Amino acid sequence: MFGDMRKWRLLTCFTCIALVTGCGMDGGCDGGMDPLGGMNGGDGGDGGDNGGGGEPVPISQSLAPAADALNADDAYHLLRRAALTGKPDDVQRAVTDGLTATVDRLMTLRDVPTGILDLAESFEDDMPKRWLVELLEGPNPLHERMTMFWHDRFATSRRVVDGRDDPLAITHLEMLRENAMGNYRVFLQELTLDPLMLVWLDGGDSPKDNPNENYTREFWELFTLGRDVLYTEDDIKEGARAFTGTLLIRNDNDPLRPVFDLFNHDETDKNIFPGRAQPANYNFESVIDLTLAQPEAAEYVARNLFVFFVHPNPSERTVRELADQFVAADFEIAPIVRTLLMSEAFFSDEARHSHVATPVEHFLMFARTLDMHMESEDSQGFILNRLRDDLRDAGQELMNPPGVEGWTEGEAWLEDQWVLNRVDALGRFMEFGPDREEDLPYHLLPPPNTWDERGVRREIVLAMADVFHLDLTEDEIDIYIEVLDQNGFLAFHLADADNQPQHVREMIRLMAMDDRFIGF
Repeated sequence: MFGDMRKWRLLTCFTCIALVTGCGMDGGCDGGMDPLGGMNGGDGGDGGDNGGGGEPVPISQSLAPAADALNADDAYHLLRRAALTGKPDDVQRAVTDGLTATVDRLMTLRDVPTGILDLAESFEDDMPKRWLVELLEGPNPLHERMTMFWHDRFATSRRVVDGRDDPLAITHLEMLRENAMGNYRVFLQELTLDPLMLVWLDGGDSPKDNPNENYTREFWELFTLGRDVLYTEDDIKEGARAFTGTLLIRNDNDPLRPVFDLFNHDETDKNIFPGRAQPANYNFESVIDLTLAQPEAAEYVARNLFVFFVHPNPSERTVRELADQFVAADFEIAPIVRTLLMSEAFFSDEARHSHVATPVEHFLMFARTLDMHMESEDSQGFILNRLRDDLRDAGQELMNPPGVEGWTEGEAWLEDQWVLNRVDALGRFMEFGPDREEDLPYHLLPPPNTWDERGVRREIVLAMADVFHLDLTEDEIDIYIEVLDQNGFLAFHLADADNQPQHVREMIRLMAMDDRFIGF
């Protein structure tokens, strides 16, 4: 039954590609492919208080270190979940080195080569393209993934500024990146004073005689505690008075910048979380300290990080254990990430394929697994422009989330039209492998000089299935061979060799639409 369902899904995905490319199984292509080509996660589920009363903790909830030895599937799972990559060379290196050395390598922050920085900066305030450069080419995929995590949780959009304030979006991205694996307390302080955030949630227009409640509400509801956890409407009113005094000013034609104006700060006592704290003259720093002193704050971050890296159903016991580690680490983020990546729960059956990749995650896994690069003028210009637009049309424009709660997550990403746009994005091929080959990842395929043999079609299918770690049934293999033969039985002979890369590319992106690849 499951095999029949997957065969149906493969046929459906092929129909998507046929609609996009003008290709069909029974008759050629009409123009072919482009030749250049939140903490909104909620509570994450209770899962029960597993392991209580002296009972063993289930593997799916265990934060104990996993075995250091990795097999190929373990390494592939680790690299995809932590760094959005599954390049065969990286997988083999992880198997050879083991879990500890691989996690150490992923967590080591490396200098970004000048050429990548220059290319990113050349796109100025075109934030999706600017960020995609470092996501695709940068040496710090785990740090970039964590930057994306916080961008979704601390959702802020560049659409609220323009003209001379366009650089605020660049400053905001740099702030997220610098703090993504740093200290959470410092992160919240810098977030509160970030100019783009001050515009986005009106924190830069909140004098003491007219406090604005927007930032205070989202600070607790989305950033630190969760919806309707601990705080009340009275707390929001009191907290808004504590956040007064931060103003945005401008010098000449420079971008807006924040200042703390004591004259505009409410210096009277505020009664926040009564019963847990005494009234005091709180300001933005002491409100952050007060919030982090509440156990719910550490649990909120712990739950969201567990859901992001492991699976959607942490038990309350697991959340409390991880939160205790977070507090003991003085709210340093990196140690918690390390604990999760090395935990037994991370490698449990429940964790594998438990996430639905967002459009950006999906393309990054595809590109990094195939060792794609932006080497040519076309890939740095036209193709990157089209990729940015495809990902936007698939529902995810970086630095422009739809609202304060970030993007919708899970299976909602698989709505029909958004899936078609994913197919478009997967057609934006760049250059492949260490030799920057055009057209195809030839370094992962059988030698092209063998492609005039009928049997090599099966070898091509199995070679790419091995790269994507797909255990194909015979029916699935037949479907992929039909993709290669879409112009008829003789299509894969060398009578017209120029058509072969096109067919192989369509097979590769169809394979990347498999639910076992989208689900990671």
